[in-house]
Order: sequence, then structure tokens, then C-alpha cells
Amino acid sequence: MNRSGREPAEDVKRRLSAACREVGLKVVSARMVLFHEHRARLVHVSANLPGWPHEGPTLSLMTTVKISGERPEFVDVRCAGTDENPAHLTGPWMKGRDRVPFGRLIDELMETLREREQVIAAEKAGQKGPHRFAKTVWAKAEFLEGLF
Repeated sequence: MNRSGREPAEDVKRRLSAACREVGLKVVSARMVLFHEHRARLVHVSANLPGWPHEGPTLSLMTTVKISGERPEFVDVRCAGTDENPAHLTGPWMKGRDRVPFGRLIDELMETLREREQVIAAEKAGQKGPHRFAKTVWAKAEFLEGLF
């Protein structure tokens, strides 16, 4: 097993997990996967709001760490705009926070959670998306489009 860059990736995983906890989320998964062909590890952290009843996470963070140990500049933040099970793909998904600088991660996570609440309230009031904010758009993702 290749251990190159493992410790920097572990450090990034800890930082992402700590950021989730700092904004009040519960980390449910923190993983790393080595991609030899890209000479990097993918770091993926999933987190839930307190009391979240679904298997699919409320929010996830992803980034890559080169096996050289070079630390990433950006984090990809993804969030479901629904109180339903996100695995059912029924609600809007956030787009626009795929390159969040590490130094802004806490602020961007808090803003994501604020927007999420607004999106859920709008959807419950019958206002179908897309829901636009300064940096993001929350819209129904067509993950299965073209498969059937």
C-alpha cells in the first residue's frame, strides 16, 4: 500500500471534520480513497444536522490531496435542500460552492445551512426552484436523466 501523502490527507480529513462540528453538524463518515492514476487521495466527509433521520447525509465535503503532500486550496461543498431522504433525489441540490477556499470554509458552511433553511421554507410554501443566492443556485438535480 502506498503511504505517500497519507499524513497530509489525514490532516485535511481532520480539518474538514472539525469544520463540520464547528457549525453544529455531526460527522457520520470521514474517508480517504487513493487514486493511483491521479496520484492523489480523495478526502470525503459526510455530516448531518442533529436528529437527521436519513441514511443519506445532509451535507458533504470533498477535496483531493496529492501524494506529494501538497495540500488542497479548495473544498467542494454539496448539500441537499430537503428534509426528505436525499437519496430519493426529490429536493433541490446546491450548486456553486465547489471551490471554497479553506480559509472561508466555516463561513461558507454556515451560509450553506442558512440558505438550505430558506430553500426548504420556499419549497414548502410552493415556490419551486431554482432558488438563487449570491453564490449558489439550488435546483432539482437530474441525476438519472438519460438513463431510462
